[in-house]
This record gives sequence, C-alpha cells and structure tokens, in this order.
Amino acid sequence: MRKSNPGRLAVFVVALLGAAAVHADDIEGVIEWVDPDARTLSVQGITIYTTSDTDYDDGLRHFGDLRVGQKVEVDFEYRNGRHVAEEIELDD
Repeated sequence: MRKSNPGRLAVFVVALLGAAAVHADDIEGVIEWVDPDARTLSVQGITIYTTSDTDYDDGLRHFGDLRVGQKVEVDFEYRNGRHVAEEIELDD
C-alpha cells in the first residue's frame, strides 16, 4: 500500500490555484493613453497589449476606435510578463 504525502498534495493544489489566477482576468476603467504604433493602451496605470486576436465589442470594431477618456472593460490574459487583451468593450 502506498502512503500519501499531504505536503506534496498541498504544493500541487497551490500550484493549480496559482496557475488559474495567472491566466484570465479583467479590468475596468478609463483609457489614460493609447499608443497606435505599439498597439497598446493604459487602464488604471496598467499597459494593455493588443494582438490580431483581440476582440472588440459594444461599438468598438478595432484598435483604431479606442480613445483617451473612454470607459472600457478589458478581459486580458497575463502572458510573458504582459497584460494581453482578449476582449475590449465599452463600459457604461
């Protein structure tokens, strides 16, 4: 019979929870700046990177629709040390 190792199980659970917390999240706020050359924007002091896979919704069709002062919700994934937008939509 194999003995369980509770310490090893705890490390595994923490690793799983940490991995889930790193992947997808969202942020709401006003666009502080937009950099069309780098295709980035800032919300709440966080630089958000966009890609060709970023979806736009609620009146936004593409990156060029983003303006300083717009209130947005950004669904992002944290990848390679960057907040990468999965979806950007206008927020009421």
